[in-house]
Amino acid sequence: MKKLLFIVISLLMLFFTGCSSNNTGVLQLKLTDAPTDLNIEKAEVTLSKVAVHMAETDENETSWITVLEENKTFDLIKLINVSTLLGEKNLTAGKYTEIRLSIDKALITIDGVEYDLDVPSDKLKFTKGFTIEEGKTTTLTIDFDAKESIIATGKGDYKLKPTIKIIEG
Repeated sequence: MKKLLFIVISLLMLFFTGCSSNNTGVLQLKLTDAPTDLNIEKAEVTLSKVAVHMAETDENETSWITVLEENKTFDLIKLINVSTLLGEKNLTAGKYTEIRLSIDKALITIDGVEYDLDVPSDKLKFTKGFTIEEGKTTTLTIDFDAKESIIATGKGDYKLKPTIKIIEG
């Protein structure tokens, strides 16, 4: 009976930590925005893919893991001082070296007029390393600063030059 109880408790612990097998942990990515003094009603960014890169374990091996592969639109103005879940994934425990966000579309609304935001590379790359520990959840928050990131070109066009920091915890 004690052995059965031990097995049940062990399975429940595995289930509630989000681990599907040994040597994994959970990466939880969140998105937030810093306050802005711009007259922006909306700043919508549609992400199509989020991937992370695991540090190379073999000199010829590279390991990109997709965390999100679906179009998700976020209004960054609604995320001021709050955060929303971007994606979550069980990953092999170890060191990760990069996060990439693919931007499908970006729009901004100022005084009721909607403008396309030009995103020069359609990708955001973060080289801040992080570690996934076995049986634990690592939470990274992508803090997007709209005030510093949205640039008026003077011709009625706007560019997205992301000013972003990654906050762990």
